[in-house]
Amino acid sequence: MSLYVAMICDRHTDPEPYLFSTAESAIAYARDTARAYARRPDDYEEQDPPEGWLFYATYSVEGDSVWVLEKEVHVS
Repeated sequence: MSLYVAMICDRHTDPEPYLFSTAESAIAYARDTARAYARRPDDYEEQDPPEGWLFYATYSVEGDSVWVLEKEVHVS
């Protein structure tokens, strides 16, 4: 079973993970959060995600960012 992790990395707080059951909901959350946290609309920029990531965007000139990863749930 896969989970989708939206990471919010703001320079004023510790990185925070948010878990979702679908990639679409995780990406929508990451996108909406980054746009809400941006001081100006043009601070928000979607970028090509690094290999293994599903989504990546920055929302400030200081490097605040969001990304989405797919992770497998290990059940023992």
